[in-house]
Parts: sequence; structure tokens; C-alpha cells
Amino acid sequence: MSSETKSSEIPYNPVIHYAIQLLALALLLVWCFSILEPFITPLVWGSVIAITLYPLHKGLSRKLGNRNGWSATIITILMVLIILGPAVWLLFATVGEFKELGAAYRAGTLHIPPPPENVKDWPVVGATIYGYWTDASKNLTALIGQHTEEVKSVLLKLFDLLKNTTTGLVMFFLSLIISGFLLGYAKPAGDFARSLLIRIAGSAGAKMTEMAELTVRNVAKGVLGVAIIQSLLAGIGFVLAGIPLAGLWILVCLILAIIQLGLLPVSIGVIIYIWGHGDTLTATLLTIWMIFVGVVDNILKPILLGKGAPAPMLVVFLGAIGGFIMSGFIGLFTGAIVLTLGYKLITGWIVPAEETNPSAPISSE
Repeated sequence: MSSETKSSEIPYNPVIHYAIQLLALALLLVWCFSILEPFITPLVWGSVIAITLYPLHKGLSRKLGNRNGWSATIITILMVLIILGPAVWLLFATVGEFKELGAAYRAGTLHIPPPPENVKDWPVVGATIYGYWTDASKNLTALIGQHTEEVKSVLLKLFDLLKNTTTGLVMFFLSLIISGFLLGYAKPAGDFARSLLIRIAGSAGAKMTEMAELTVRNVAKGVLGVAIIQSLLAGIGFVLAGIPLAGLWILVCLILAIIQLGLLPVSIGVIIYIWGHGDTLTATLLTIWMIFVGVVDNILKPILLGKGAPAPMLVVFLGAIGGFIMSGFIGLFTGAIVLTLGYKLITGWIVPAEETNPSAPISSE
């Protein structure tokens, strides 16, 4: 080979070589993320469900002769029947009640009873509520005509809430199916997650895996589980007492319970309504029931959480609200869990186990 040919060759540059490799890897990862992006929420939620239900799956699988597939199938079907079934029924019931109210308004048969006199004595807002309530009981059509834009805005928000709830139920159904597959392949899925975290975080990856698993279970049982139980118990009282739009109020109770504000706002409104429009026996029983439902979280949380809350209330609150804004109804769940998990991993990374546990043995090195 001549000296001219050799001098015209471009010398090998390892920096350019590695840069091209990293660029190709980045493009591949972005492409994979774009493909999986529509399924990220159900994948996260499916993983949460699978981690939470894994102890139950493990015990059931052992009783069935280590048949993981049968155990995962049975658990998935039960979850659909126990959680998704009542939720769909309440959604359709709420939509039906809205249709009945709309039909009654158009037919001119929708009448609102006048407010009790003690409404005027409510602090701050009593006089305003009493005035609007009185106008509505006298001439609802005229009141709506005077506040058309406000009424339209409220109705649009309600319809958006129902639409988000419907989307959330569809996503939850998909998440249940994914969780069933994850339970069926629990061991390889767990080994993959553990290997990935060890690869990323080194020897601390195994501890991070255990922390993530414990956090997910704690939040799912102690925050979301208690919220669902409270909402269902409140819903039973609403339905039996004949509270209008029971499905909508159950959804509001669920949101308030998840973000740790409690059911008190809805309970007060429902109790006021039933004492003004129901018989004394029903009002008394519903009042006692709502007081019980309001304090039941103080009983359930210590039992389900065991060692206390996995994260400050602010973390759960921001996670639930941010998740709802980002992903709709199902984001209430995934947001609370993901942000709590991130909080636990970050605090565990900032403060080593030796500092948080004084009784831990100190290395001699």
C-alpha cells in the first residue's frame, strides 16, 4: 500500500465509536419507550397489584400443588368480581341517576324542597346557601337561567369526572389482566427486577428491591386498601338510605380518603341531607354508620400498615393529586404508590441503614 493511501485513511477514534454506540442505544431505548408508553400506567398498576397479592398467590399456589397458572387465574377473576364488578355497577347507577334528573328537569317535574331554617345559622356560607337553595325550590329554571355559565361549568366537570372514571375502570381491568400474568410468572419477573436494580445500583440493588416491595405493599394495604374499604362502607350506607347520586359521592369519598383528607366533608353533607329529607330512624342509623366509617381508618391503618405510615401525608397527597392530573382516576392509586416508593428509595439512599438503625453492627473497616 502506498504512503499516499495510508495518509488518506481516517484514524480510528474510540470516542466517536463509543458515542455512536451510545446514540444507537439511546435511540433504541426511546423507541421502546414510545411503543410501551400507552401501557405504562396499567403496567405499573399491574405490578403493584401483583406485588400486593403475591403472598396470597404463593399460599394458594401451594395448596393447588404449585400450579401458579391456576392460582393467578383464580385471583384475577376474584379481583374482577369483588372490585371491578361493584365499581361498574355504581358507575352505571350514577349515569342513570343523572339521566333521570335531566329528564325530570326537561319535563318540569323536578322539584327541590325548601331548605330547613337552621341552614341560615351555618357559619360563613349559611346565608348564601340558604338564599340559593330557597330560589331553587321556588323556581329552579329561573335560577339556572341566571347562572347558566356556572351551571354549565359544574356539569362539564362532572361529566369529565365520569369520563375519567370510566377510563380508569378500563385501565384497571387491563391492569388486573397484566397482574395475573405477572403472578403466573412471579419468580422470573422478580429475578429480573432484582438483577436490573443490582446492575444499576450495585450491591445496594438487592436492598432497594426489598424496600420497593415492602413500600408497595404498605401503601397498597394501608392507604389504598383502607380508602377502598371506607368508600365501600360509606357507599353501602348511601345506597340503603337512598341518597341521590350515591355512586358520585362514593367516588368523592374514595378520592378524599386516598389523599388523606377523610370523609368528613361528604359525611356532613349526607347527614344534613338525610335529616332534612328522610325519616328519623333512617337519619339516626345513617349518622351512626357514617361516624363509624369515619373512624374505621384509625382501626384498620395500624393493622394493615403494621409499623406506621410508609411516607408523610404530604407525599401521599402530592402523589395522588399529581397522578390524578397526569393519568386520570387510576393515577390516584399509581401516583400515591410511585411517589411514596421514590421517597423511600431516596431517603434510604441519603441516610444509610447504619445511621437509621443505631443497633446495626458497625463494620470494623
